[in-house]
Amino acid sequence: MRLLEMISLIMKVAFRNLWLYRVKTLVIGTLLCLGTFLGVIGFSLLRDVEGSMRESIIGSIAGHLQIYSDKAKDDLALFGGGFMGRADIGELPDIVPYREIALQNPNVEAFVPMGMDMSLLGRGNEMDEILDQLREALKSQDPVAIQTRIDGVRFQLEQLKKEAAEQKKLVADVAVVEAQEADIAKAEAPGFLDTLKTLDESKLQFLETKIAPLSGEKTPIYLGYIGTDISLYQQNFPKFRVVEGENLPPGQRGILLAHRARENYLKVVVARLFDRLHKRIVVTHIPIQGDAENERNATDLTRQYSAIISSLNRDQASDLSKKLTEFGINGAKPDEDLIAHLTNQLKDFLTVNDENFSARHEWFYQHIAPLMKLYEISPGETITLRAYTRSGYVKSLPLKVYGVYSFAGLEDSDLAGQTSIIDLVSFRELYGKMTEASQQELAEMRKKVGIQHIEAANAEEALFGEESQIEIESRSLEAKNSQVEAVIDVKPVIPDSFELDEVKHGLALNAAIKLKDPDLLKETQEELAQAFKDKGLEVRVIDWQQASGIVGQMVNIMRLVLILALGVIFLVTLVIINNSIIVGTLNRIREIGTMRAIGAQKSFVVGLFLGETCVTGLIGSIVGAILGAVVLFWLAKAGIPAVNDIVAFLFSGPRLYPKIRWDIIIATPFVITLIATLSSIYAARLAARVQPAEAMQEKE
Repeated sequence: MRLLEMISLIMKVAFRNLWLYRVKTLVIGTLLCLGTFLGVIGFSLLRDVEGSMRESIIGSIAGHLQIYSDKAKDDLALFGGGFMGRADIGELPDIVPYREIALQNPNVEAFVPMGMDMSLLGRGNEMDEILDQLREALKSQDPVAIQTRIDGVRFQLEQLKKEAAEQKKLVADVAVVEAQEADIAKAEAPGFLDTLKTLDESKLQFLETKIAPLSGEKTPIYLGYIGTDISLYQQNFPKFRVVEGENLPPGQRGILLAHRARENYLKVVVARLFDRLHKRIVVTHIPIQGDAENERNATDLTRQYSAIISSLNRDQASDLSKKLTEFGINGAKPDEDLIAHLTNQLKDFLTVNDENFSARHEWFYQHIAPLMKLYEISPGETITLRAYTRSGYVKSLPLKVYGVYSFAGLEDSDLAGQTSIIDLVSFRELYGKMTEASQQELAEMRKKVGIQHIEAANAEEALFGEESQIEIESRSLEAKNSQVEAVIDVKPVIPDSFELDEVKHGLALNAAIKLKDPDLLKETQEELAQAFKDKGLEVRVIDWQQASGIVGQMVNIMRLVLILALGVIFLVTLVIINNSIIVGTLNRIREIGTMRAIGAQKSFVVGLFLGETCVTGLIGSIVGAILGAVVLFWLAKAGIPAVNDIVAFLFSGPRLYPKIRWDIIIATPFVITLIATLSSIYAARLAARVQPAEAMQEKE
């Protein structure tokens, strides 16, 4: 009873002192309120970001766990490891034993074999594309299409003639440029294109070999890709969506282009520049004026008039010129010829600023974009990937583009949208592992031409040894004297299908493991690592965060920054609390001495000061928690926009909608109050040392 009475008395005096020393109370309460507010907001958002990033990584490519060879020279980094180039993560020679061991674990739901690599995507130019279209039109004997493509060739020739004229002013070897001008003149001569109404190979080859190279080659693109079992992948990665075309059918060779990679690298430049400006100006509200990147993009946009003109035939050019006039773009000299007039109109139209950009962006996609081939590659077309195998030679492989895919909510994320998907059999060929059919075909070819297979270890002996069976000179003479011509039958096209069993066996570089109960991730990770070890399979079993590379460490970095920031705030707050109590003690010596003189124990004085700090901290931190909860309620409805692609990946979408986490809202005020109270023990004990005699020495 006496203890309760003492606590009651302490609290009464403490509440009285809160008002009596209100400046100190306001300072300490405000600081604790701010700390609690930041703690509630910060830790709530941190958990939301961690959860959304986990959803992005697990639901797009990583799964809950990943396995790869323990002999790997590099760490597995699905979203980049910080260095450019191909990572060496070793090999899983045959996925069968790994899959069997993984699926024996009761918490494993699925095992998805994978492999990541990159290849070179060769690209032609605008003239190549027009000539290809002209060939198709000539084959189909469509007179309208033929005339349209011939008009396109003429436009290209006009541009090349202008470029050649400018080159003559700059180059020293004028003869080369004059030879190019002669070829252009031959193609422009009456009767060359006018009579091209059938499939005339001589004329087409002249255009393809002499004229098209003058346009130069487009910059090669390095295309990153994942090889996988597409059926298993689609079943176990819920964020996967085909946004154009169709999904890659099981048992078929092919590729699904990544939506973001296609937008960034395979879209016509003028459209890409419009998209970049639209994103920065409209979405992130960064004006053109005063922003270096926007100003650079706007300047580049002005130069893209020729790309638009080269996409048009004469009727389309005339129609577009009329529409631009109706839009208010009259050009510099309306009396010029069509091309010159349209050029001036497009230069004017593509000169954008903060006032006219939105209207011109919309008008471009309504009237100009439909006249252009926006993407170099579209579903249904076939592309050729060229990759360096692990043996060091170049492997080329044609693949049909079945569709374009993205991850739901991450359509605009460069981190999650740069990697295309191919079938696992094609991946193995590009990697350097031949299929059984390819190996048999190679063996037959060797047999027909008499090639002997020699292991690398025996190559020197076979070539230079005394008993060498390779007689280079005699074979050369036989070849010269022989009247027999060897004929080698080579298949012109790689089969576009394969047996489904080929995917279930053979090489993979890594594999994603999906769990039934993600809460048991650590336990399952340890169990799988031990199971593989017991079977003599040397693999590393890592969780989704480690497998994602640098991206996975962002949450840890954010958590560290938040803790450091709150730590600094708390440190400053605690120092201020202690200083305030010490200063208050010096100002309250008379009061403390009087209480001691009438019988107050040291414990009462200590309790009084701790009580004041506790009450101040509790009130301030509760107010901070309430403010934090109000802000979270508002953010839960409005959302937090992602300011860039990296943040969009962390948010698992363009906006983050925080959840109301009552455990953080309730616990944070009490934790902060406890820390503040404990930190004031030293100052409270200093106050308790005041002796009654000191009060008697105070002057009135």
